[in-house]
Amino acid sequence: MRISIWPQLSAGILCAILGAIGDSRVLAQSAATDSGPGVKRALLVGINKYQAVPKLQGSINDIETMRQILLTRWGFPERNIGILKDDAATRAGILVALEQLVKETGSQDTVYFHFSGHGSQVEDLNGDEEDGLDETLVPQDGRSGDVRDITDDELDAVFARLRAKNAFIVLDSCHSGTATRSLDIRTRSIPRDNRVDIYRKADQTSVKTRAVIPVVTSRYVVMSGAASNQEALDGPVDGRYHGFFTFALARSLSTAGAGATPRDIFGGVERELKRIQTHFGRSSMPEPQLEAPPDLLEKTLFGATSGGTGVASSSQASRLPWLEVQPGVAGQVTLVSGVLLGAGPGSMWTLYPPGEINFLPGRALAVATVTQTSGKDSLAKLQKAESTIPKGARAVALLPAAHGEKIPIRIVDVPQERRKHIEDILKRNIAEVELVGQEKSARFLVDSQGSDLRLLAADGLEVVASFSTLDDQWGAGLALVVSRSANASELLTLDNPSTQLKMNVRVVNAVAQKTSVGTRGIAVVAGNTKPAQYRVRRPKETRSEKNSLQLEVSVSADSYVTIVDVDSEGGVNLLFPNNYQQPSFVTDGFVRAGEAVLIPDSLKPGNRAGFYWDYTPPKGTDTIRVFTSTDLQTAQMLRQRVQTLQTTEDRPSGGVKTRGVAAGIGSIRQDLATIATRGIVTVYDPASHVPGTAIADQPEPPPSAMPAPADPVALTPPMPSSEPVLPTAPAADWAATSVTILVEG
Repeated sequence: MRISIWPQLSAGILCAILGAIGDSRVLAQSAATDSGPGVKRALLVGINKYQAVPKLQGSINDIETMRQILLTRWGFPERNIGILKDDAATRAGILVALEQLVKETGSQDTVYFHFSGHGSQVEDLNGDEEDGLDETLVPQDGRSGDVRDITDDELDAVFARLRAKNAFIVLDSCHSGTATRSLDIRTRSIPRDNRVDIYRKADQTSVKTRAVIPVVTSRYVVMSGAASNQEALDGPVDGRYHGFFTFALARSLSTAGAGATPRDIFGGVERELKRIQTHFGRSSMPEPQLEAPPDLLEKTLFGATSGGTGVASSSQASRLPWLEVQPGVAGQVTLVSGVLLGAGPGSMWTLYPPGEINFLPGRALAVATVTQTSGKDSLAKLQKAESTIPKGARAVALLPAAHGEKIPIRIVDVPQERRKHIEDILKRNIAEVELVGQEKSARFLVDSQGSDLRLLAADGLEVVASFSTLDDQWGAGLALVVSRSANASELLTLDNPSTQLKMNVRVVNAVAQKTSVGTRGIAVVAGNTKPAQYRVRRPKETRSEKNSLQLEVSVSADSYVTIVDVDSEGGVNLLFPNNYQQPSFVTDGFVRAGEAVLIPDSLKPGNRAGFYWDYTPPKGTDTIRVFTSTDLQTAQMLRQRVQTLQTTEDRPSGGVKTRGVAAGIGSIRQDLATIATRGIVTVYDPASHVPGTAIADQPEPPPSAMPAPADPVALTPPMPSSEPVLPTAPAADWAATSVTILVEG
């Protein structure tokens, strides 16, 4: 696949677009010049409602979320972010916007272009494609009448004239996909356009610009949602429809540091896609692609520009994307446009003062939990109703919402005479199953092939497990698989989007990212979303990287590491620290900043760790969740709670309790939420003395009246008791990530 190069947009593009449809009410922005600092510009195109091809569900959400992140996290001025949705994103509308963008963009500008919608292919007419096919973007009116797709050749001709030195192009579409069996998850591709004559006619009258394309394509960073032979997916993630790739990119851009490189961002995309994979129970995910000149892979993605304000955005940009908070009454607040950043019911948010850009852990004014949404806004309740929230406060994500009490399963392609029997067995074996129709999203699909019953991932393509109905125990076996997914999903809700910690966890035998450099000098990095593969260790078999797990962990700050496993039968196990490790090996799970630690340190006899992680039956998929915290108190809390889950997990013979860990995870969530405001301490006020008693004679308060913060803090001079004192030492911070292990027999 040859990569097409794209530019960016300002408000002037909207003027050109609206002018093309008869609206002259928007004033054009003056063209950019090459003098002075550059500005940040973006053009976001999202199409759900196509005229002549299947509709999508998440494209508009994609670009609305990206707009919020560009505005609040990366300092893109609102007037420089152009959006084309549905009816405006016709072939003519997109090309007019691109032409205007090229005209306005200066060489010092930073550009972001995003396309969410269908992609396709058409026969290559000029012989520049190895596979004989041009890649295309399908505009909103594509395939209607004689309207052509927008080919990569056309786009290259436009972008050859783009002067910007720094551009980031994102394509969440695909060119070769397969249909899904789910109404919830859809592929972002349509069949090849066979109307070659209309392309040939247009090609004969177009200006040939191919000679300059190698120069153009060597200047920019391009990310796409899938390889050319894979499907980009569109479906419900954390309660809202999105392109899976865009959702992962949004999470990565939200938490990346100011100096993040394309490779850093791409790594975050991979990690988030693996989380989505675990949630949906998929055995594989589309592999994202990163293409750029090799020297750009390690350079800052969004360089320092003025953002159109004359002030360097690198010093003014917020550390995290945020939402405006409108205080209400009786402990209620509104998170303005909260759904754009995933503020769904049950999610938890930390509230900070107006103008805050650092969002330091432990310094929040309050914690709020979303109770409902109203349009794009989210209504939330403060954990402490008496908290005072000023107008213009800002909210950042703390914890995603927990999953519902029920596991939704849809039965498809099962003969009616068997359906009732299957439903009865599912209800008998899975205590919290919810059998749903096509009107509601499902976590799993169930179908039959002969005497076998199959449990499928939400898209209906991936077979999670297969069971013979000739075996009376098939219901119990299916319930165990569903239980594993439910437990893993609950653990995945323990995530901290606002963490300052950066943690890398690598399975030692996992396949690393592959980077290749083609003849055009473009480095291609293929994302790796496949789980690491192990097999059960047989009796007396030599221990190796194929049958005994070994992890490499590194953290950006001194931290305490905790490792939890959700096995193939739904069991929750504390892997590390454990009772077998030697006292001198990673004591208390403590890892120093930047140090890569192997756990266990060796697979040979006599290792320093004192233990191994061997795989034993049954085969299946394990989810390894790794937590790290800057304080031992948080680490110990996590470990104690997981050990409690191990000893109290309830699996009655009458049915597997798929929500067995939900209550325990809920209590952990509450404990983690307190960390967000832990840095605020109460300081004794000697001015509030007993009437008639001199201050000098006032006794010191008892220790219980001076609660200790999580970290040692020097006492500050006395202040009025109504004003809290912020500690000078950093408050506790924590982070989590996952790896998926496929264990074969």
